[in-house]
Amino acid sequence: MLISMTGFGRAEFQDGDYSYKAEVRSVNNRFIEINTRLPKAFMDLEHPLKKLVKSYCVRGSINVTITLTNSNDSSGEWEIKSNLPLATQYVNALKEIQTSLGLEGKVNIDSVIGLRDVIKVEPVAIDPAKESLLLEIAGSALAALQKMREEEGEHLQKDFSERIDTIEKCAAQIEKRQPEVIQEYKARLKEKVKLLNNGIEIDEGRLAQEIAILADRCDITEEVTRLTSHLKQFRKLLDSTEPMGRKLEFITQEINREVNTMGSKSSDIQMANLVIEIKSTLEKIREQLQNIE
Repeated sequence: MLISMTGFGRAEFQDGDYSYKAEVRSVNNRFIEINTRLPKAFMDLEHPLKKLVKSYCVRGSINVTITLTNSNDSSGEWEIKSNLPLATQYVNALKEIQTSLGLEGKVNIDSVIGLRDVIKVEPVAIDPAKESLLLEIAGSALAALQKMREEEGEHLQKDFSERIDTIEKCAAQIEKRQPEVIQEYKARLKEKVKLLNNGIEIDEGRLAQEIAILADRCDITEEVTRLTSHLKQFRKLLDSTEPMGRKLEFITQEINREVNTMGSKSSDIQMANLVIEIKSTLEKIREQLQNIE
C-alpha cells in the first residue's frame, strides 16, 4: 500500500485548567526532516518527539507544533513572579542612599518596579509526569496524520494503476504495429524500385536484404520485453507494505529509458505517437511519485 507524504493531523486534551494541542503537518521531501515548536517547559521533549515521528514517517518534511494554554489566562506557557528578596535589597539600598545623602521623598512602588529582575517572567513549572501525556497527544496527532497519508496513498495507487494500464496498452499496440511497418516498407520499396527501373523485374534477394537491414535496425523486441518486466515490477511494488517511493522512482527511470530507445528506433508516425503517449503518462507518474513515501 502506498503512503503519501502530504497530510495533517491534530489532537487535543484538556487537563484541569490546562489545554494541550498537537498539530502535525507534512509535505514531500527526498529525506526526512523534522521541525518542532514546543512550549519552553517541554523543550527537553524534542529528542523523544522526533524519535516518535520517525516511528510513523520514513520520508517527508514534518512540522510538529505543540501549544499549551490555561483557561485562567491568555497563555499557559509563561508565569510572572515577583523577586521579593531582590526587591527588598533594592529598597534597603535606596533608603541607605536617601539617608546618607539627605535626600527628600519616599521609596515607593514606582521607585522599585522598573529595577532589573524585580519582576521575572519564567516558563510555567509543570509536573514532569505531563511529558508522557504530551507524547501521547503527539502520537494521536501523528496517527491522524498517518491516516490521511494512507487515504491519499490509496488514491495515488489507483491513479498509478490506471496509468500503467495505459502504458501497457500503448506498448502492446507498438509491438503489434512493428511487423506491419516492415511489410509496408517492403511494399513501398518495391514500388519505388519498379518506378526507378521502368518496370524491370526486381531482384528479390537484394530486396530481402534491404528489408532485413531495416527489420534489424527497428527491432524493439528486447525493449518490449524489458518494458513488460519493469511494468510488472512496478505493479508488484504498488502492493508492498514497505515505503516504496524511491524504488518506484528508479523503475520509472528504467521504463523511460526503454521507451526512449523504442522511440529512437521508430520511423513510423503511429508508433511515434504511441511513444509520445507513453512518455506523457510517465511524466505524470513521475510528478505524482514526488509525493510518495
